[in-house]
Amino acid sequence: MSADLNSSIADLLLEAGISTVNMEVAQIDDGGNNKAFAVQTKSKKYLAKIYYSHPSDTRNRLNAEYSFLKYARKIGIECVPKPIFSIPQRNMGLYEFVQGRKLTLSELEAQHIYQAAKFVHRLNEKLKQDNVLPTASEGCFSIEKHLLLIDLRVKKLLSLPITTDIDRQARSFVIELDSVWKKLKDVIVAKSGSISIQLNAADRCISPSDFGFHNALLKDNGEICFIDFEYAGWDDPAKMIGDFFSQPAIPVPLKYFDNFISEALGYSTNRHQLVERAHLLFPLFQIKWCCIFLNDFLPNAARRRQFSNPTSNPLQRKRLQLEKAQQFFYSRIK
Repeated sequence: MSADLNSSIADLLLEAGISTVNMEVAQIDDGGNNKAFAVQTKSKKYLAKIYYSHPSDTRNRLNAEYSFLKYARKIGIECVPKPIFSIPQRNMGLYEFVQGRKLTLSELEAQHIYQAAKFVHRLNEKLKQDNVLPTASEGCFSIEKHLLLIDLRVKKLLSLPITTDIDRQARSFVIELDSVWKKLKDVIVAKSGSISIQLNAADRCISPSDFGFHNALLKDNGEICFIDFEYAGWDDPAKMIGDFFSQPAIPVPLKYFDNFISEALGYSTNRHQLVERAHLLFPLFQIKWCCIFLNDFLPNAARRRQFSNPTSNPLQRKRLQLEKAQQFFYSRIK
């Protein structure tokens, strides 16, 4: 680790009023957007994060995560890390260090999925419009906006310059994806009625975003601690549900779809309509995840990967992500 990084983390602790005597810092190789560090002090262990920031990426990742965690802890939710201190000017945050490990797919059980649903329920059961929380990343509240966002993702991928063989393979795949997307979009428009109607404020939810067991730690007592909320904020419940069942790292079996919705949306008096919306838009979010797999072909996403892991091989990443996108597409959508 560089002396500059070590010094920056020491400054973060000192400004938080924490002694840096005998401080030890180790980078955690996890995540594709930010740098995370385990920080051991004389008395306690912490998690420090340095967030990616670039003029082309307007998402305030520190503010999204820190404000979400403050809100969750304020209403008594303890299955998330405690936020301790932040320096917005330097895109740095300090958090409780959670002792735990990542779940494996073979370990995933109904009780874990119930804990995830209960987490969403508790985030929203005493819901009051909290203007402190931002809109979630790509959060939108009309079907029309959801459709436009997917259109934009596909268009960006189709317009990428072709300089290598893997670029040509990706272009061929995106053309096929676009053909399926256009047909699916027609079905959604036909079934949804007016696509421009905005979701009522009372039907929106506070969403962890990028929500799934890839962003969770299993503690020794069997409880789940959810982590990584840099995309969190106000969102359409259908998107929260679609992402939860589409994230590929630890896929949640679709047999739990209705049970998860029933618990997660238990706070809402309009649950029936929200369930219908979630079912209607679910294929849309699966198309979105195919596009997300291919983010490494986009310059902005590639810069984030290099920021979080300067030793990564961009060409190797492209190959791996294209394979994942194709597997997801042919097994779930086509």
